[in-house]
Parts: sequence; C-alpha cells; structure tokens
Amino acid sequence: MRFRKMIKPTIKYTLALLAIWIFLSQCVIMKNRWSDGKAYGVFKTKHVPLQIYDTIINGHHLHYAVCGNDNQPTLVFIHGSPGSWMNYMKFMWDSAMRNKFRIVAIDRPGFGYSDFGKAMHLQDQCAIIWPVLEKLKNNQPMYLAGHSYGGPTAVKLAADHPGAFHTIIIISGALDINQEAKETWRHVMNARPMYWLLPGAFGPSNTELLYLKDDLVPLQNDFRNVTCHVLFVHGDADTWVPISNIGYGTKMMVNAASIHADTLHGADHQIPWKRKAELTSILLQL
Repeated sequence: MRFRKMIKPTIKYTLALLAIWIFLSQCVIMKNRWSDGKAYGVFKTKHVPLQIYDTIINGHHLHYAVCGNDNQPTLVFIHGSPGSWMNYMKFMWDSAMRNKFRIVAIDRPGFGYSDFGKAMHLQDQCAIIWPVLEKLKNNQPMYLAGHSYGGPTAVKLAADHPGAFHTIIIISGALDINQEAKETWRHVMNARPMYWLLPGAFGPSNTELLYLKDDLVPLQNDFRNVTCHVLFVHGDADTWVPISNIGYGTKMMVNAASIHADTLHGADHQIPWKRKAELTSILLQL
C-alpha cells in the first residue's frame, strides 16, 4: 500500500521535470535566438536599419546580420560559446558605433540559425565563416572582434588570411591549451543520453568546447602567421579564462604588426554585457 502511494507522486514529479526539460530545450532563451521577423521588428522600434542573411557555404548554413553604411570600415563580431549574433544587438543600436562602422554579427556554425545543434571544430567553422567575410570586403579596413571562443576563431581567420584584417580584437579569448580547465564532466555530458539533458544551445556548446581542447594544439603553429594588429581586452577578475592568456598570445604572435592590451579592472568573463560602455569606448578608438 505504501509503495502504491509513492508511485503516484514519483510519476507526477517525473512528468513535471520532463515538461520543464522539454520547455527549456525548446525555449528561445536557451537557444539564444530570435526569428528574423522578430529581430527586424525590434530593430524597427529602435529606428536602426538591419539586414539579415542566410547563405550556404559548402553545404552549411551561415546566418548573419548587418547594419551600417556599406562604405564604412567593417567591424565583425564573433560570439562565444554558447551565443548568437543577437549578443551584439546593443552595439548595433549604438549610434556612435554605427557612425564609425558597418557592423556585422555572425551566428557561428552550430548556433543561432547556422545549422543549430551541429557542433564543429574550430578550423571547420573558420572555413565556413571566411567566404562571407571575403564577400563583405569593401576597400575599407576590416576589424574582427571575437569574445571567448571567438578569440581563437579570430586568430585562426587572421592566420589563414594574412592581410584580410586591419586588427583583431580578442575579448576574454581562450588561446592557451595549458590554461584550459580539465572539465572532465564535459566528457560525461557529451555522452548519450546525458547530452540530451543539456537544454538548447548548451549541447553544441559543450561539444565544441571539448573540441577546442584539441583544436588549440594545432593553433599553436598558426600564431606566427598573424601579421595584422592585435588588441587584447580582458578582465582581471575573469575566473573562466585567465587573463594570463594575454601573455601567451603576445609571446606566440611574433609577427603581429603590433600588440596592445586593455585590462578592465574588476571585470569578469562577460565583458560585452557587463562592461559594454568601456568596450564600446575601446572599439571606437580603433
């Protein structure tokens, strides 16, 4: 009798947890993306012109947004893990930023609407991103700003395409394999069925961060091919990606045109959101 009494609440709680998990796995917040229609609507209320594109590169979708004058220098934002082009909407809404740059924000492969859920290795992502950046050339300087995972993405793109970028801006970038946390739990969560418990974008994020631990090894041979200017922006209170990554990157990029670093005191890993004003000021000085 007692056993039967326990069965009903157990089933009830299990179904409730399943419903919550299904909701989280499908909700917009966890996928970190809006429909193009909603994005256009929000930008319209801000009186900010927006163009959204979806192109196919070698059989893979790449989704990205553009605002600003086509004749201006181009600033490309590459998000971290997880993330999407929407992480940089507030920079697009900033009139001072739009007056200086044509701003491009990309959904990296596996996120947003760029084949959501299909994690890829760093070098494969860069091979998909590059044709779009090449198409955006307009005889004006191009700047490439990568946050977190976007940092090594920017390095790889600059190394593979010398002369393409005036400056790469590495914001809280993870560059040094020896400073990466072991995070053995990621292997556990990457195995099925545990992977299915990760809601929304956290599944592909977990997988690509596992890939990154391997991908940073061959990247060591690419640093010497970076010939553009390099700007590091990092917080000295970043517990996710140590600020000592700046020292490593400086040591490795021996052929960079110049290397500068801006340390944001008291800043953690989430600089684009928590320290937007300071980051905007730095970018406007490019």
